[in-house]
Amino acid sequence: MAASRQNKLDAVVTRLQLQYGPRAIRKAAPAAEPVAHLSTTFSDLDTALGGGLPRGRITEIMGPATSGKVTLAAKALAAAHQERGALVAWLDLSRTCDPDYLHRCGLDLDRLLVVRPADGTDGLAITLHLVESNTLAALVFDSTAELRQADQATVAGALERLATVVTQTQTAVICLTEPRAQSRTLAHVATVRLALRREQWLTRGQDVCGYAGQVEILKHKLGRAGAVVPLRITFNGTVRGEGL
Repeated sequence: MAASRQNKLDAVVTRLQLQYGPRAIRKAAPAAEPVAHLSTTFSDLDTALGGGLPRGRITEIMGPATSGKVTLAAKALAAAHQERGALVAWLDLSRTCDPDYLHRCGLDLDRLLVVRPADGTDGLAITLHLVESNTLAALVFDSTAELRQADQATVAGALERLATVVTQTQTAVICLTEPRAQSRTLAHVATVRLALRREQWLTRGQDVCGYAGQVEILKHKLGRAGAVVPLRITFNGTVRGEGL
């Protein structure tokens, strides 16, 4: 009897949707779970992003050398380490990862996994395995420029797979990109895309003590894009933004 009533209701719903449109009547869907965020440690940027970098999603941070993208990623990982026992990873395809600098950004090196794959294809495969394990608070992929030498169909397939897998986890995946090496697939699958640019060096006397720049939110599937946020980073033994 119940099945008969359901079939009759389904037929009515179909007829009404054809007449009034699919949005006029439909079954209630369960409310979506709110997306957790990872602080960037820059309060204005966190506010513009609705809380920070989304966990369980991919964020692309794009900018040339000395724009602050490595520092921003490092500070986000340092924020993750404020959670008890949180583990993070840095996939060092660019071979530029400096543990001392990351430590000065606030990372606990005992809870940092540095991975140096042979090439971009291996790097994406390792990233997928690490994300699937759902054991990391955050993972930085540095950098997607190294994927240019890989088969692009393979790269696109792996990025699409990563975008699906990460939604089943609480891992914030952060991909670092240079403007000249943008990936259409990454731009498509990323939930958030940030563009950084350095505006000026900060000096104390004859010494450089930091830099000021801007972050533009190019894309934000969970909120509003278009905001431009000032960024100020100083260093003197430790690397400081507004937070850690």
